[in-house]
Amino acid sequence: MSVQVDMHQRLEADTIEVFDDADLPPGSGGFYCYHVGSGGSLVILVDEHGESRVERVFSPTAWRSAHGDVWRKGLLLH
Repeated sequence: MSVQVDMHQRLEADTIEVFDDADLPPGSGGFYCYHVGSGGSLVILVDEHGESRVERVFSPTAWRSAHGDVWRKGLLLH
C-alpha cells in the first residue's frame, strides 16, 4: 500500500507526491498511512507494528487530497 497526496503547486501544474511502502527498510514491517491534523495539516505517518511515527507534515494550503490508509485516534483504518 502507499499514500498518494495531490499537491497544490501552480494553477497549470499540480503534482502527486507518493509515499510507497516499498521504499521503507526491508523487514521493518512498516507501511505508510496518513492523518489530517487540527487546522487541516496533513500528517504522513509510518506504522510499524501498531506504533506510528511522523514521516512528514504538509500545511493545509499545500495539499488538495490524500488516498491510502488512514490513522485515526490511535487506530489504523483500512
